[in-house]
Amino acid sequence: MTDSHHPGPPEVAAQAPLARGAMGASVVAVLLGWCFLPQVLGMALGLLSLARRERAGRRLALLAIGLSIGLTVIWGVVVGLLVKWWARTRLG
Repeated sequence: MTDSHHPGPPEVAAQAPLARGAMGASVVAVLLGWCFLPQVLGMALGLLSLARRERAGRRLALLAIGLSIGLTVIWGVVVGLLVKWWARTRLG
């Protein structure tokens, strides 16, 4: 395949703005994992990118959705363990 079939970063930014935004939100979610908004934003933008069928951003959108779901599950487990520990120490 030629280079025109595999767009680079400038082409992805122009052809798939939602996918690029989804990836940015997911990276912010990694940095601010305790904040739930970037995770939801990453999932929403990734799903919108897939719904709009942005061909250049399909891989980025799927990566952002996977990263956001993974972080949501990890933080759900962490919060569940913290609540369990707190209940055990406070309530006896």
